[in-house]
Amino acid sequence: MNFLLLASSNPFDLKAALLAGHAQHPVIVHFPIALFIASVVFDILAIWRKEPILAAVGYFNLVGAAITVPLAIATGLGAWQWQLEGATLKGNLRLHLICALTSAALIITLCWKRSRIRAKGESPGASYFVVMALGLMMIALTGHLGGILSGVETP
Repeated sequence: MNFLLLASSNPFDLKAALLAGHAQHPVIVHFPIALFIASVVFDILAIWRKEPILAAVGYFNLVGAAITVPLAIATGLGAWQWQLEGATLKGNLRLHLICALTSAALIITLCWKRSRIRAKGESPGASYFVVMALGLMMIALTGHLGGILSGVETP
């Protein structure tokens, strides 16, 4: 009997935590960010150490980032709809969305390009790394704006 009382007085509601309309985006968004950054790190290490296996690890991290990007976008759009009831996008929220879609496009483009390069057995050229650096900057800006929107960072 005491066990039932303890269970019912638990302030943590798992169902509410998992099904909250905006809760998934802050969790999911870290996957494409981390996988893309890991991809960059492994690609740089592959060049520096002259180890092809590190380039392969970089490639598969990039594929993982590209696969998880649609989930991050979907949960972000869902959070906008549920939390803000689809309010007009303006200010940092609009800029966050633009940067997020740009970051997503860069990740998917890099993945497509890298797949083609890999199929030919070649190494990425300088232009690939320029776009990769642009992707890193866009992800950093997107994350910064997301931090401001979530209240983690103050403007």
